[in-house]
Amino acid sequence: MASTPLRQQLSIMRQSLFDEGLLDHDQVSYLETLENEDDPDFIENIFTLFLRDSTKYIDSIEKALETTPVDYPVMERMMYRLKGSSASLGASKINGETNTLRNFFHDGDMESGKESLQKLKAEHANFKEKLAVYVGMLKQAKLSEY
Repeated sequence: MASTPLRQQLSIMRQSLFDEGLLDHDQVSYLETLENEDDPDFIENIFTLFLRDSTKYIDSIEKALETTPVDYPVMERMMYRLKGSSASLGASKINGETNTLRNFFHDGDMESGKESLQKLKAEHANFKEKLAVYVGMLKQAKLSEY
């Protein structure tokens, strides 16, 4: 594969995701080994699924928190899913913020939990924006190879 300006840009963007602590290098490298002839779009697909599902999880957490009484089982299930999917993907900051959120709610600290949810939402919005650009560039780079 020739080194094109698009490939160079992609490499720089990938490294910036690692440098900012948004993605874990080792986990992403592992996931990249799973991409093969049978599933050449594995990385794009897994990132796209995370973006879709993580948004649903956060929305569900927020809605469960707004119910009276608070729907703790739904909140716990969604936080668990978000924690697991972010760890599997290597979304380091999302995983860390989710752990913080879980700890506040487990300790019964609702006010800190609500503040933590806002931090998680902000971190997720930042991550989602950057990852969506990266996925788009991955797709564009693959299309240019053909």
